[in-house]
Amino acid sequence: GDEGEFGTCQLFPVSGITGEGLDDLIEGLALQSEMMDLRADDDAKGEGIVIDARMEKGLGVVADCVIRWGKVERGDFVVSGTTGGRVKFLNDVANNPLKKGRPSQPVRIVGFKSLPKAGDPVVCASSEDEAKEIIRLRESELSNEERADFENDVELQVTGTAAKQGLMLQRAQEKYGFDGDESNVGAGTIRIPVVIKADSHGALEAVRDALVSIGTDSKLDIIIDPVEMSTGVVTTSDVRMARESDAAIFCFGKVGIADKETKTLAETEEVSIRNHLIIYRLLEDAKEVFADHLPIEYATRIHGKANVQAVFDVTDKSKATVSVAGLRVLDGNLFKAKSSGEKPLPCFYRVLRNGDVVEGSDKLTSSSLRKVKEDVDSVKRGEECGLQLHGFNNLEEGDVIECYSIEERRVKI
Repeated sequence: GDEGEFGTCQLFPVSGITGEGLDDLIEGLALQSEMMDLRADDDAKGEGIVIDARMEKGLGVVADCVIRWGKVERGDFVVSGTTGGRVKFLNDVANNPLKKGRPSQPVRIVGFKSLPKAGDPVVCASSEDEAKEIIRLRESELSNEERADFENDVELQVTGTAAKQGLMLQRAQEKYGFDGDESNVGAGTIRIPVVIKADSHGALEAVRDALVSIGTDSKLDIIIDPVEMSTGVVTTSDVRMARESDAAIFCFGKVGIADKETKTLAETEEVSIRNHLIIYRLLEDAKEVFADHLPIEYATRIHGKANVQAVFDVTDKSKATVSVAGLRVLDGNLFKAKSSGEKPLPCFYRVLRNGDVVEGSDKLTSSSLRKVKEDVDSVKRGEECGLQLHGFNNLEEGDVIECYSIEERRVKI
């Protein structure tokens, strides 16, 4: 390794694709640990840190941890945050069984009653009673902290789902950089609420960051607002939160629905639950869902153009004199009422003279469209026809007539 300008910090160029430099890195780590004289008691009660945790079918909660001190054995009682359990299985990263986890060793622990958080410490307890007491004390401390925060921050107290939603919104606002004051939000700001579920804390954070980045990367002023985030199955509480926030529920990993009641409630309340195992598919789906929150823009679609070769004055059924244009279609198609295709659109006409739209000629409709003496619904390029425009008679030879539709579409995210 080359220390150079990095001082005592060794530098090892490595490649995760070719594996180049990895052996040098391992040797460097071993040398550095010898120089620093790093030691740990491998007979003491184990301590470590959670790298990730998830739910696996048939196993329950699986936590990937690194032992930092002491030992962890099968049958030990472990505590992380406010969750704990007894080690049912202890495996290495290749899922091979271990008798004992030693300092600096990555291990896979099965036995936690609920998902621990990534980054939280793990400690071994002497007994189940000691583990329960540690959890009880931590829950008590956490409850006191939350109560103090709530009393300091909330002037008017509310209960039930409203309180939960308000607290969730407040935390999301603080975390993602907006303060919730509508006066500080631009008139064009679009706020899109989401509920996020995942099978591990690591995945939960990754999905949150990916969804929020959709808003920050957009050319529009969009804020993706996670009103609730949690691990585990979708519950009735999640569905109610989504309903009240007008949010979709995005699930990543092996996340199911808690029970039939939850599924029925989601269907009744028309709450969309989207399940994905691949992150880029979740993001593609999210963009489609978010599109429903975006404003509508109107675009003109030109179907065809025709040149006025002659103008004829005729008498209609009410004995009024009207103008009929003799046309040759220059480009595309002319339609009498609606365009062709899977989604026919109402068609309009406008008259251009010397490149400018003639006053009063925009958004005209066709009274008749004829080819020879036959009424037709459309005329193709190169064909000749007669066109009468409803309520418009100011036609001149040499004018250009455009057939067009106005399309409604969502602004792209």
